[in-house]
Amino acid sequence: QSRMRAHSGQSSSSQELMIRGRRQFMLMKSIEARRRLMVYEILDRQKACNPDMKTEFNSFDDAFERLSVFQTFDTKLPNEKDVGKFDKELDASTKDILKKMSQIESTLESHQQGAEDKTTYEEIVTLERLACQHSLSELKQLREERGKQLKPERLLCLVHGLDESQILQQEP
Repeated sequence: QSRMRAHSGQSSSSQELMIRGRRQFMLMKSIEARRRLMVYEILDRQKACNPDMKTEFNSFDDAFERLSVFQTFDTKLPNEKDVGKFDKELDASTKDILKKMSQIESTLESHQQGAEDKTTYEEIVTLERLACQHSLSELKQLREERGKQLKPERLLCLVHGLDESQILQQEP
């Protein structure tokens, strides 16, 4: 309970610091992704300017790799309005996630306190495994019984749309 009070007593400034830290992380990831894209773009330009026209394609993957450099995409960069909208949505979603995380933590703590009296997860998993093994053994027995009743040759004829009378003629 003291942990919950301390957690709920967090000031908005600590949440803002968390949000800023996550923004910086996302910005660094974005910059890193842009750098990688620039490198790939340079490599693609080099491949496009010096294509290998003498070698035949070995496979679909080879053709895709060698021809994909000629495929282009036009995208427009976001304006200030879009960036502001994204920032607001990111702030709202981050705050929502933080609220949900605190709810989950409090729920987890309450479950941990009540879990001492209840059956453990290991016991439940063991019981479910036993039930599954029992069901699988019964299913195997049913399949064996059903397989004895069905004649595999006729079943194959049905599946492949073949005429049973011509294929299943008994040889003398």
